[in-house]
This record gives sequence, C-alpha cells and structure tokens, in this order.
Amino acid sequence: MGMEDTGNNGGVQPQSSRGRERLARILEAATELFLRDGYGATSIDAILEVSGGSKATLYSYFPTKDDLFRAVVEDVLASSSTHEPRLNTAADPRTCLIEFSVQRLEQLFSSRHHALLRLIIAERDRFPDIASLYFERAPLRSRGMLAAYFAELERKGVLDPGSAEEAAEFLIGMMVHWWIIQGLLLGERPSPEAIRERATRVVDRFLLAFAKRPRELASARPVGGGNTPGPRAGDAAA
Repeated sequence: MGMEDTGNNGGVQPQSSRGRERLARILEAATELFLRDGYGATSIDAILEVSGGSKATLYSYFPTKDDLFRAVVEDVLASSSTHEPRLNTAADPRTCLIEFSVQRLEQLFSSRHHALLRLIIAERDRFPDIASLYFERAPLRSRGMLAAYFAELERKGVLDPGSAEEAAEFLIGMMVHWWIIQGLLLGERPSPEAIRERATRVVDRFLLAFAKRPRELASARPVGGGNTPGPRAGDAAA
C-alpha cells in the first residue's frame, strides 16, 4: 500500500512517489539542521517544522532519531561519491594527480562536507559506527584509489617499485594535513585558487621524491634533495 519494504534502519520504505517525496523532505530538513546545529541541538519537532508532516510518518521511516542521523550521514556520503574523481593510468601522471587533488580538496572543504566532518568528530563517542563508516568511505577509499594507481605506475616504470602504499600516504598527508587542522580548529576554508596552487605545488614535490630515477642518479643524490628548493614558510606540516 505504498509503504511495504523495510529499510536497513528498521523503518518502512515508501513505494509511492508521494511517499518518496515526503521522505526526501524529511532527509533534506534533517540534513540542514544536523549539519548546522549538531545532533544534540536538533529535535524531531524542529525537523518536522521545516519538512512538514507528522511524527507518525517520520517514525514510520526512522524509528529513532539515531536512525535518522545515520540515514543523513549515509545520504551525504552517497551524494559525494557520485562526483568522485578518477585516476586514469593512461593520462599524464602529473596532470592526473593535480586534477584528482583539486577535486578531492574542493569536496573536502565544501561547506556541506566540512560541516559533516565536524559533526562526525563531535559525535564520535556516541556514534563510533558512523565515524568508522566515514573513515572507510572517505579517507580510506582515497588512499586505496591512490595506492592502486601508484601500483600501476610502478608496473609502468614511472614510480620506484614497492612504494605505492607509502606514496599514497605521503601525498594525502602533504596535501591535506595542515589545512584540515586549520579548518577544524579555526574554521578556515581555502579559496579555489589556493586549492589549485597547493595541488600543483604538492604534486610537483611528490613526483620529485617518488618518480623513478636512473640508479646512478638516485645513489648520487644527497640526502635532503641537494639543490632542490626547500619548503616555503608554513608548509612544514603540510
């Protein structure tokens, strides 16, 4: 009769277009309020005031507030994955890595995703499963994509062999670490121009460190990179 299937959260899933529209309005309102006000400060009454409808309808979809919160997080992560960047092993590695990094940074520092990350960190003790879900679908997935890409570059002789996992960690750390600290503690978000400039600079330094070099050149290169310019001020933690 329009609500026959049972979802993973224990609530029924609407089969009619009208029911799906009601569910979408509830999720949209809950997402807006959870991301803006946090889990504790967001009530079911406040969600219904924005979305419309009755408590009976909401609880038929989501038996508890916790279930609704989990559905919101999964929905935001699912929408992010539809715009996931790709790594093309047939393309120029430098260009490919720069574009991948730009897209990842733009997504990470978008207002929606940044609010989600802050919310998950704030509620980690209450919802450890959600923190684990985010870790698997976001940073761990990015690392896995990069490691697989770098392993293929190793097979092509572009990168030094046996460095794929380490290379993925290094690139992510250099690209994200310092900006994440600034973002979480100070609420700062980089501009599109700053994102592209950083992606280009970090990828260039990364390739300088990990690109395969002739054996005699690699052995002769002094520790610390010789004449390679050092990091600019403020980059030490990046």
